[in-house]
Amino acid sequence: MSSIQTVEESTLKLSTLIAQVSDLPPLPHAVMKAMEMTLDPNASIRNLQQVIFQDQALSAKILRIVNSPMYCLRREVSTVSHAVSVLGLETVKHVIMAASAEQVFQGAKDLGTKLMSDHSWGTALAARAIARRVRYENPEEALICGLMHDIGKPILLQNLRSQYIKIISGVYKGDSTFHKMELLAFGFSHVHVGALLAQKWNFPPQLVEAVGYHHNPCSAPSYGPLANIVNLANMFMISMGIGFEKSNDLNLEKQPSAEFLNLNGVAIAAITSELREAVQATAAMRS
Repeated sequence: MSSIQTVEESTLKLSTLIAQVSDLPPLPHAVMKAMEMTLDPNASIRNLQQVIFQDQALSAKILRIVNSPMYCLRREVSTVSHAVSVLGLETVKHVIMAASAEQVFQGAKDLGTKLMSDHSWGTALAARAIARRVRYENPEEALICGLMHDIGKPILLQNLRSQYIKIISGVYKGDSTFHKMELLAFGFSHVHVGALLAQKWNFPPQLVEAVGYHHNPCSAPSYGPLANIVNLANMFMISMGIGFEKSNDLNLEKQPSAEFLNLNGVAIAAITSELREAVQATAAMRS
């Protein structure tokens, strides 16, 4: 069998999965409307507040995220209008994206999904810390990419459960990685499902690419720096043992993404120290 046929078959399998899956969740109408408004330079903050307020679940999630250690506000924000006025349209857009990603992980309450969620939130914090260190132009964008990077995993767990539980077990035992075992089992991995979900949600192209290439960031065609940030953030979580994949002896400084971003051992150590505190604070907020 040629490699072209293999690629074609894998693409067909993925397309079939996506066509059959009813659980690739659309964003609620209020969320879509709010995101459209954040992209409209003529949209008023007052109108955005009104759209968000119509969705109680979205309002609650925004307030919880805004008041989390992620934003370190001096005073508690108690209303959506206050959140929008304090954070501004750009940051509120990213908070809305975070709330959207959260709903996928909350679709299942089992331990496996919780570990995936913990890993993704940690990767989000790591991506923002790395982005700030390398002076990436939009650290909040990096945070959202980190949060979204493994969004394909709970989708695969929910829809190919029996096969995926075996993959989870293999990863937990240290046999291999999710990415490699998924490719062997399905011909595609969570990165492909995640990128399709991000496209379905009409997220920006840089986010779609960062999700789709976070295991092969140097091949990212247009947004290499962001893909490398997410890749290295994921490696930080693996080295810290947050999630299923663990490797305490992982040399982060020698990772291609660290070299791409010009991060040496001193910078890696500083980020690690910052992350330990941030991850603990965010975990307490989410428990």
